[in-house]
Amino acid sequence: MSSSKYLLFFIINFSHLFLGYRYFSIFLKYSAKRRYLFIFAWGILLVLLNILSYYVIFGSDPLQIFCSFIIGSILSASTVIFHFYDRKQAEAESKLKELFFQQQLQYYEKQYQEIFKQQNETRIMRHELKNNFILLEALADKGDIQGIQESIQQMYHLKENHILAHTGNMVVDAVLNYKISSASPDNIKFELDLNIPTKLDINDVRFCGVLGNAIENAMEACLHVPIAQRTITVFMQVQKKNLFVEISNPYDGTILTDSKGKLLSRKKNRMNHGLGISVMEELLGNNMGSLETVWDDNFFYLRILFYLVI
Repeated sequence: MSSSKYLLFFIINFSHLFLGYRYFSIFLKYSAKRRYLFIFAWGILLVLLNILSYYVIFGSDPLQIFCSFIIGSILSASTVIFHFYDRKQAEAESKLKELFFQQQLQYYEKQYQEIFKQQNETRIMRHELKNNFILLEALADKGDIQGIQESIQQMYHLKENHILAHTGNMVVDAVLNYKISSASPDNIKFELDLNIPTKLDINDVRFCGVLGNAIENAMEACLHVPIAQRTITVFMQVQKKNLFVEISNPYDGTILTDSKGKLLSRKKNRMNHGLGISVMEELLGNNMGSLETVWDDNFFYLRILFYLVI
């Protein structure tokens, strides 16, 4: 055979091999159970293309034209079909991701409602505490020592010991106090440095989701370090109309990432817990904000910027 015929034979086989290698990864990703069927069909086409290539090289002129047309049609059809299948699978994955994201929003909305329910209960307890002070003053005026002791004993059981956040901002106070209360059984302490206005122009449910998820991830990391080191620091401040949030926590040096290098949660049941950075990035979509992660050997820092909150 002449060199041009060898080159034609090589180009035909290389094209088919390239298409097969490129799109076999799609079947591995989306349809692993069908990979053997794909390999079988791809092998049949490879044999057919080589037979047609033989007749293109050694056949008569009409046969060469016909076989060339068939080869071109097969390669073109393969390209179109695989591209269509790739887009179809990508759209299906996008819809699944959107459905999953909506489920997460529903979870955070439910958590948001639970947090504010607890906040309302806290207001009731504060009101009761105020009434108790009035009662104590009245008992003191009467000199009723026993009555004072009984009232103090009742007041002792009021759950005010976890109310650390009192910025006046309903969402921030509710989320932080809720998380602080839930972290108490694991001996996780909080240090708060909050300098924010009482009202922020921000979607409350998404804000609750981002802040709640960030605190959950910090709490999760604290479970892997000694009790004496379990302290989460939360810093908030408005800077040039943007809300800057930094949450830092100790960790054991283990960082989990996916194939793309994105950080992952270490919890097994991710549907009902924090899902790491990816969920917060989704919640911060539509130009709501941005985030970055920084860590050293001992501490992990999550920095979030919410745009134009005032």
